[in-house]
Amino acid sequence: MQLTGDITRWLSKIQFLKQTPKTRHVQPNKKKNPGVANDDFYYTPEGFMVFTAAYHLKRGYCCRNGCRHCPYGFKKKEE
Repeated sequence: MQLTGDITRWLSKIQFLKQTPKTRHVQPNKKKNPGVANDDFYYTPEGFMVFTAAYHLKRGYCCRNGCRHCPYGFKKKEE
């Protein structure tokens, strides 16, 4: 019966790999971030952590990385 279990695992891997990024359900990495409150960030459907404008204002300065919610007005130059 071990062979049946191996086949089932391989089939599930193949089905996962056939999915496109839009149909693949990614679980965000929800580890604890010390010093960051829960309302200071959110996770995108792709699993990336995005800081809110409130977090940037609490931090008190612009990192000049072109953050999505930059309250300081910094935008990266399009190349």
